[in-house]
Amino acid sequence: MALEAATFGAGRFWDTEAVFQHIRGVKSVQPGYAGGSLVRTSYEEVCSGETGHAEVVQVVFDTTVVSYAALLEVFFKIHDPCAQTFGDDIKASPHRSVVLFHNIEQKRQATEAFKKQERICCSKLRTELAAYQGFIPAEPEHRNFYKTNRNDPYCQEFIVPKIIRSREIFARKKMAA
Repeated sequence: MALEAATFGAGRFWDTEAVFQHIRGVKSVQPGYAGGSLVRTSYEEVCSGETGHAEVVQVVFDTTVVSYAALLEVFFKIHDPCAQTFGDDIKASPHRSVVLFHNIEQKRQATEAFKKQERICCSKLRTELAAYQGFIPAEPEHRNFYKTNRNDPYCQEFIVPKIIRSREIFARKKMAA
């Protein structure tokens, strides 16, 4: 087993966490905040758009089971990386699309995935690519949101379709758990 970390922001971390928890080879997924100016923050502060943080998930995965490139493919399939999420100031949005690379190989693979996505995207790709600079875990009530609230209307309307989409897309690759 060879473990590696990856950090993605694809809208609300509840959705992203639930999708990556269903991928074979993913050992853990933790929601939290990254990319901002504070060392400590809270959900309310991040949602205000004032801290510069994005809602992200930190994924620990077994590279012998699932590749970083495959996780990037999932990332791009579960949200709209071309969406303008917070006016013209993309970096102010707590729900922005972001890939935070942990090493030079992740940066190379992410850059390659970005180029591929730009060919697919019908408008300007608005996903941020940046070096990982740290992670602040989300409060306990935001962890495992889907697992503990499966029947919540939010989960049924927004999370379940993303899980289904990722399972359909990657079933042929046997990545869905």
